[in-house]
Amino acid sequence: MTERHQRRLAAIFAADIAGYSSLMGADEARTMTQLKANQAIILPMIARYGGRVIDTAGDGILAEFVSVVNAVECAILIQETMSRRNAELEEQERMRYRIGINLGDVMYDETRIYGDGINIAARLESIAEPGGICISDKVYQEIHGKIAVRCKDLGPQSLKNISRPVRAHRIDLAGLAVPSAKQESSDLSWVTGSAPRFVTWLPRHNRTSVLGALVVVLMIAGSVVTWRMFPGKGDPLRFNLAGTGRTTIAVLPLRSLDPDGGPDYFADGLTEDIISALGRFRDLAVMSRNAVFIYKGKNPSPEEIARELKVRYAVDGSVRRSLTSIRVSVSLTDVTRRTVLWSKKYDAEPKDIFSLQDQITRRISGALAARVTSLETASAKAKVPTNLEAYDLVLRGRELLHRLTRASNAEARLIFDRVVEIDPTYAPGYIGLGRVNRYAAIQGWTGDPSGALERAENLARKAIALDDLNPGAHALLGQVLLQFGDTDRAYDELRRSIDLNNSDTEALGGLVPVLLWRGNTKEAIAAGELLMDFQPELSAPDSFHIATAYVLAERNQDAIRTLQRSLDRNREEPNTNIMLAAAYAAANRLPEAERQAKFVRQKFPLFSREEFGSQLKDLVQKEKIRELLQKAGL
Repeated sequence: MTERHQRRLAAIFAADIAGYSSLMGADEARTMTQLKANQAIILPMIARYGGRVIDTAGDGILAEFVSVVNAVECAILIQETMSRRNAELEEQERMRYRIGINLGDVMYDETRIYGDGINIAARLESIAEPGGICISDKVYQEIHGKIAVRCKDLGPQSLKNISRPVRAHRIDLAGLAVPSAKQESSDLSWVTGSAPRFVTWLPRHNRTSVLGALVVVLMIAGSVVTWRMFPGKGDPLRFNLAGTGRTTIAVLPLRSLDPDGGPDYFADGLTEDIISALGRFRDLAVMSRNAVFIYKGKNPSPEEIARELKVRYAVDGSVRRSLTSIRVSVSLTDVTRRTVLWSKKYDAEPKDIFSLQDQITRRISGALAARVTSLETASAKAKVPTNLEAYDLVLRGRELLHRLTRASNAEARLIFDRVVEIDPTYAPGYIGLGRVNRYAAIQGWTGDPSGALERAENLARKAIALDDLNPGAHALLGQVLLQFGDTDRAYDELRRSIDLNNSDTEALGGLVPVLLWRGNTKEAIAAGELLMDFQPELSAPDSFHIATAYVLAERNQDAIRTLQRSLDRNREEPNTNIMLAAAYAAANRLPEAERQAKFVRQKFPLFSREEFGSQLKDLVQKEKIRELLQKAGL
């Protein structure tokens, strides 16, 4: 009897570099450096579009995708990104990828895939132009009408070692507008592959019943997030965010030089703490963790940092630690002038890490003070733990939280429980545990989301009681209160967090919807644009809130651009898709609005125009959103 193999239908992606042998012959070291740098960009893109890398032998990349559309969109983004990258390199350094994509039945085991469909993809890649994409007719038929690209029919092609001719098409990449390929942080990506993310704003008297029911509805129906408005008390408060006139700085991820090659959570955590400490200086605008951690494991040039992050100064360095000592090497560079202002090595015993951190922060700010006449002295210092183990565990827990998966969240809970146990006076332990509970509630990882949010609120208040000067504690409480619909107190807590650290992106991200729901559209946009300055790659909720404010302010093209960039990372996000239909309608781009509305009706059949936008306090704004949705065909 013939053995039965496991099979599935897959979109096969094959890529290699045109003229790779010549590049290696000219300069092996330079070519390998460029190859690794390109793979550090391309491989995360493949993962982001739902692909699985099968092989990266030599200059080749073989991957499979469940979605043909995702495979082609990923290929387009890769070629556009490589084109921009090549434009900045000398001719002899440029690498031009050829990509072939086929749809076919493949055999598979735990690690690899096999079959004629793979061979066809590889042969299509071989006839693709350098910097181009060649697809089979099967792929063309699947993407036709779904991706706005033009294709040239190449007709039947006789491909090497393929018994029958294969009809092929070449994708025309000219004139395509593809967003920046800057890698999204792997920690807080909203594309988790699990249950859809949901956020609710609920009145305190009805938390349990409504939250519990909502979880069930979302699990069954696939979920559309609706806004419910519970008006706050008093008049809307104006908040003027001045994003200009401050010195801009990025703290790049410190490199871990541990001899055992262990996890680098300690270096990552120290980086975050320096970012937070520098944020206390009123005249410094400090880039967020998400913005800088895309450079982890890379060696960006000063020009790249200045151009991509739009900062003047950058801090970089390394951490080497053993059981008996810690060495931190740091330098401060003026990236606009490519000048190292100073560098310093700090040696300390593990018990002295907290004073070492303070020394680093003071030296950085001191070097900047000579160039910024109005730099203030930070008015408050974070409380340090009495136990080094507590600090180390907090760093481990933070790293797990950034992964945003159910398993890592559960593991983080155990770690923060241990922190509270060994040092019950250390506020970051309670903040971490509060975030664990908040994420569990909003991600659908608990059967009692109301109880989880209640615990998060109590833990935030405990942290504030221990350390009222900790901005993270106030940001956590503000986020939880926002989800309960208590916009007045949420506003107060988020403002307090920003007063303590004016570069706190978590607080800014929470402040945007608070201001939006109040009807303070101008201030919501100001907060959102400041957030974008600190964190160029926004989460889906942040993008949605800012784009909604843009629509209400009739900045429709800005809204469309913001929403499209968000959907490039997560095509299935409900609110973003719905608001994009409204934004197209507001811009009188009716064919696109109708096409987007059709997609919404197909993907989210439970969508209700009457409920959508009800979180807005201003009745005129609420009606405007509903009229735009109706205009789009929803």
